[in-house]
Amino acid sequence: MTILKFLHTPILKRLDIFKDTKGKSGVYCWINLLNGKYYIGSGVELNNRLNDYFQDWYYKDRANLVIVRAILKYGLGNFALVILDFTENEDTLSREQYWLDELKPEYNILKTAGRRPSKGFKHSTESIELIRQKALGRKHSEEVRKAMSDNRKGENGSFFGKTHSEETKANLRDIALNRTNKPRPGIEVEVLDLKTNQTVIYDSIRDAVKGLNTHLSTLFRREQKDIKKPFRGRYVITIKRS
Repeated sequence: MTILKFLHTPILKRLDIFKDTKGKSGVYCWINLLNGKYYIGSGVELNNRLNDYFQDWYYKDRANLVIVRAILKYGLGNFALVILDFTENEDTLSREQYWLDELKPEYNILKTAGRRPSKGFKHSTESIELIRQKALGRKHSEEVRKAMSDNRKGENGSFFGKTHSEETKANLRDIALNRTNKPRPGIEVEVLDLKTNQTVIYDSIRDAVKGLNTHLSTLFRREQKDIKKPFRGRYVITIKRS
């Protein structure tokens, strides 16, 4: 069954993500909540693959990836995570290819599943065609079709996709943007400098990251673990989520 688990604030739900994806293979999607653009990826060990996005090293080592640059630009807090598919190991690439063809994600430069520029790996023409045929040949059962028609929406709920790609894209973006075309305002971050006793209020987490010369994942990790100790022994950071 193709269930889309939608997480508006994945950085705060890392444990849930780990539990839901541990020991599973699958396909995931990042959606930029500010502009509705997508990235599709997959992993045979899905929990490990998704965990990369919460690690500082990943943003250094994978700086050439469009999705990495987008997350650094907009902040992970402005992205939603969708689990598109849980798969058998051997079906993971074919399902990734299915969603690449279905959604045509803007953040994926390479349109063939399994091709990773950082690894220098390329499929042969025959294997690419095999992946595509396998993706196109998969049929939904009547039970799944019925479930898909329910089109459940809501944060952390499930959303069953439609078979038509444009409808699927429209519905995903509709959920991601909360049925509005207005961009979400940035999340204010208050930083108290204990040395100077001055307080700076940043308009967004991304601005705070730049101002503090740190990494996005560092601030999110401090927030998730509710770390009260001043950052670098000097800065008291308060992320003002409504």
